[in-house]
Amino acid sequence: MFTPASTGTPMKVHITSRHQALTEGLRTHIEDKIKRVERYLGKIKEAHVVLNFESKMHICEVTLSAKNLKLSAKASSHDMYQSIDVSLKRLEKQAHKQKDKRVERHRTGGSKVMESVMHGLIPTPVEGDGVTVVRSRKYAVKPMTVEEAAMQLSSSKDEFLVFSNAETDRTSVVYKRKDNHIGLIEPGY
Repeated sequence: MFTPASTGTPMKVHITSRHQALTEGLRTHIEDKIKRVERYLGKIKEAHVVLNFESKMHICEVTLSAKNLKLSAKASSHDMYQSIDVSLKRLEKQAHKQKDKRVERHRTGGSKVMESVMHGLIPTPVEGDGVTVVRSRKYAVKPMTVEEAAMQLSSSKDEFLVFSNAETDRTSVVYKRKDNHIGLIEPGY
């Protein structure tokens, strides 16, 4: 069991060596390289390293588990140390990418929900510019009940359906919500 100096808690490093003896030098080399990856991921819960020797090739497979993240890489060469270095370098690159994503998400103010809300907003027109209305298609407003409209919407690819409510004789809209329910908009006039 390997204990990183920065956290003080043990990180489980499982090393399996097939068709070749696991030397203390290999174990130390792997643990040192995993420390480098830990700089990007934070606390690593578990690391699985499989060293294999097949048809004159040294193969290293590494899987790391961190908080809400699992990374893996594989490399092969004619030297086991080189295979370990390449696979852990690949993991380091993946971890660096994940860290950059976290930092960027934090820097831009957070979540994907905010991005989708911002995407749906119509920018205010600049003074002097005319507002252009783009007609996509015409909808036939059919008289039906709310239940019928909901059934028709759920079986179609459309995001909303405009219909004439047979119970109130008013134009209404049913739409697909993100929580997989159907929403209803009724006029208040």
